[in-house]
Amino acid sequence: MAQLDEISRHQRGVVTRRQALAAGVSDREIRELVLTGQWQRLLPGIYATFAGRPPPAAMRWAAILYSGSDAMLCHRSAAEEAGLAVPVPGVVHVLIPEQRRVRPNPVVAVHRSRHATARRHPHRRPPQTRLEDTVLDLASTAADAKEALHWITTACTRHLTTPARIADALARRPRLTHRREVIALLANATNRSAALPHWPTP
Repeated sequence: MAQLDEISRHQRGVVTRRQALAAGVSDREIRELVLTGQWQRLLPGIYATFAGRPPPAAMRWAAILYSGSDAMLCHRSAAEEAGLAVPVPGVVHVLIPEQRRVRPNPVVAVHRSRHATARRHPHRRPPQTRLEDTVLDLASTAADAKEALHWITTACTRHLTTPARIADALARRPRLTHRREVIALLANATNRSAALPHWPTP
C-alpha cells in the first residue's frame, strides 16, 4: 500500500482502480474499503481514499483521472486551481482534444478543442490550461462584457499574468465573445502597464 499511498498523496487523496490494482490492491479489497467507509467512489473507477465530503480540489483530480491522461482542467475549474477564483463545489470543467470522447457524467463538463494540447500548462498539476487561456475561456463564457473584463483585471492585479501574455493568447483565437472589449482593455493596460497594480480589484 505504500506505493498507492504515495500516488494518493500526489493526487489529493484520489486514486483510480487501475492504480490500486497495479499497487497490489485487489478488487475484493477495494470493495471492502468502500463498504467499510474507508474509501468512497467519486466517479466510475475513481476513488477517494478518505471518508467525508470530498473538497473541490479532490473532485478536480477525480475529474481529470476519469477523463484520461490528455485531459486538463479548464474554465472555472482551472481558475480555482490557479487561485483566480474561489473554489466552490459543483461541476468540474475539463478540456480534451477534439477527437477524444469521454463518457458523459453529471459531475464532469467536457470541452473539446483541436488546440487543447497547445493550451495545456507545461508544469502545473493537476493538468490545466495555461492561465492566459483560462482567462480567455472565462471571458468567452461570461454573461456580459463587464464580467469578461472582471476576469482579466483580476488575473492581472493579482499578478498571475500580464496583459501582454493575454494578448498573445488572444491572437491565437480568431473568435471570442466580447473580443472588441477585451482588445480595448488589453491595449489600454499595455499602454499604462506601470499603473497596472493600482487597478481596482473587481
